[in-house]
Amino acid sequence: MSSTDRYYAFPGPNALSPFRAQALTARIADIADVTAVFAQHVHFVHAAHALDPASLNRLRGLLDYGTPFAAEPPARALRLLIVPRLGTVSPWASKATDIAHNCGLDAVLRIERGTHY
Repeated sequence: MSSTDRYYAFPGPNALSPFRAQALTARIADIADVTAVFAQHVHFVHAAHALDPASLNRLRGLLDYGTPFAAEPPARALRLLIVPRLGTVSPWASKATDIAHNCGLDAVLRIERGTHY
């Protein structure tokens, strides 16, 4: 990591289909007072330097997939962020980073995905 490294976070699509959200809510409601579960993917990007506007737009285009997240969780909702274990690189990250490089985003060192519940 150098002093020119930059880190970005981009909101992603819905992480749960309506069916999976309903099933997860039912399972959690058996043990806690939960009325709904929402989940959104979040993309974390580590770049060698600040990305120019054209590169940021290209990166946003690559990370625009799936069903847009449109839920409005209550303000007092419990929030959890689940990410891969430190020191590991997920298969999703390896493929996403390769795709970014193939699209000319050579400054991107890694793209990782987490899930915000």
